[in-house]
Amino acid sequence: MVKGYKSDVQDINRGVPQGSTLGPLLFALYLNDLPKVSRFGTTMFADDTLQTISSNNPQQLNTLVNAELQKIDNWMRINKLSLNYKKTPS
Repeated sequence: MVKGYKSDVQDINRGVPQGSTLGPLLFALYLNDLPKVSRFGTTMFADDTLQTISSNNPQQLNTLVNAELQKIDNWMRINKLSLNYKKTPS
C-alpha cells in the first residue's frame, strides 16, 4: 500500500514481476543457462546481459552472429521469454 492505495491482485503465469523482492533471483534463475546456449561470451549483472563475439573476418562474423542469435531466439521461445527490442541496441 502506498499513500492509501493498494494495487489489485494479478495472476502471474510467467516472467519476473517488476520491482519485486524476488525479481533479481528469479531473473538469474530464468537466464542461468543462457551462456551455455551459444558461443557468445556472456556477462550478466543484475537485470542486464551483455553478449560479445569477435572475428577477424567481417563476413564470417556476420554469419556467426546470425547463427548464434538464432540459437538464442530458439532458447528464448522454448523458455517463453522475449527480448525488449526497445532496450536492445542494434
